[in-house]
Amino acid sequence: MKLLDDLRFIIGVLFAILGVLVLATGLTGPAAAPGTVNANLVGGIAMTAFAVLMLALAITARRRE
Repeated sequence: MKLLDDLRFIIGVLFAILGVLVLATGLTGPAAAPGTVNANLVGGIAMTAFAVLMLALAITARRRE
């Protein structure tokens, strides 16, 4: 099976692109008010972590075949 046929790979790439964009926005945007959380930073980290998980699952599934 090709890697592009696996839905986990496509989802991983999509979340990687969006996660990096949101993470960059969180890092370069204005600082959050004291006592609050920068939602862009937290969301970008979460999306990037999910992307890494999806890509790892897609790659390990391909190796099993």
